[in-house]
Amino acid sequence: MARTSTRQAAQKAKEAISSTSETGGKAGAGEKRKALEHKAPAPKKEKKEEKPQEPKEVTREEPPEEPEEKKEEQPPEPEAARGPDTEADGVPVKAPKEEEAAEAPTTQQDTKPETNVESGIRKSEEREDKVASNVLEKGIIYFFFRPRVNIEDPQGMEDVSRSFFVLRPTPLGAELDSGQGPVDKDARCRLLMLPKKKFPTSGRERDMGFVEKANQSMKDLQEKFFAGSTYQTSTRGERHIEEARPYAEGVYALTSTRRATHLAYVLTIPSEVGEIQDNFGLDQRGSFIVQSKNPKFPGPSFARLPKEPEYPQSVLERFDDLRWVPLQPEFIEYPNAQFLMIGEAQDSLGKAATAEGRKQSHETEPGEELEKMEHENEDRIHALEGDSTIFRDLGLDAKKYAGVPTTWGAEESGA
Repeated sequence: MARTSTRQAAQKAKEAISSTSETGGKAGAGEKRKALEHKAPAPKKEKKEEKPQEPKEVTREEPPEEPEEKKEEQPPEPEAARGPDTEADGVPVKAPKEEEAAEAPTTQQDTKPETNVESGIRKSEEREDKVASNVLEKGIIYFFFRPRVNIEDPQGMEDVSRSFFVLRPTPLGAELDSGQGPVDKDARCRLLMLPKKKFPTSGRERDMGFVEKANQSMKDLQEKFFAGSTYQTSTRGERHIEEARPYAEGVYALTSTRRATHLAYVLTIPSEVGEIQDNFGLDQRGSFIVQSKNPKFPGPSFARLPKEPEYPQSVLERFDDLRWVPLQPEFIEYPNAQFLMIGEAQDSLGKAATAEGRKQSHETEPGEELEKMEHENEDRIHALEGDSTIFRDLGLDAKKYAGVPTTWGAEESGA
């Protein structure tokens, strides 16, 4: 019995040693694999749960919101304030305007709401509250042209190479006065071009234009665009590109009616319009219907650009599948953006002057706001250098000019 017990004890000891070596070697590896097998499925389950839910919400909801938030941080403010407040048909939504008015004052407005200055422009919350809800943007507008190459003294429209205008937006609550001074050199602007040179004057005239530059300062425009230049050619020798020449300044407003957007203007320089202004299709006041072209659709062969505007997806979605939509300020914040101008009114503001019954009782009609802007800009101009103020606003040397031209072949001073 003792021998049997000893043999059994030895056998048990051998089995114990064998089981111990398996536990420390192969058994340990098996446990690690089991641990990995337990851990590995967990992330897969999480990914499977996220894929059907999270990405869909991100791609459909977040991207349209992020560019608009970025827009609110970029100058000029009027676009940021009103861009998200308009529906696809150009009809503004009133409720968001009140919400954004409460959210907008996050920096300087909190400390000095009545005397806040932005790019040389004073803002008033009271003034902004009275602006009609269908005013998408307001500001100062400049008109100028560039003569054909090597033509120093243009004698008519045949000597004009291109026609341009600059939109310098101001906050909706902006106020101008006699102590305002010239437009700040860092004011953000858009440079727009009309290849046909003349602005349309009736509903039968429709001209396409495009954004040459966007989000540019007055200083940048003066240095990189207004100035002339000289270059050499192998066949014609030296060629000189003439400096751009301003011929009118005024105030403008982009307004929205039920089915269209209007660009209305009132000239404050020159004090009296002349032959040149008339030849370019401008009057003392007027308006155009303006539409933006969907880059998804090719334009006519004679008006195609080598590069399309780099619209973010949030802007492209607002075009839907329409070739043309009522212009919104944010649509012309990108170079190469194309737009159509249709003649609407001359010597009046046309439909651009009314809110079509969609303003609140405390708000003023768009036409009234434009007239107020006109008088304010006139006071500013008279306190500076009269009609020659346009050269200071654009950062040009007034000494190079005898005055603002109103007739071909002569430059008359309106100061």
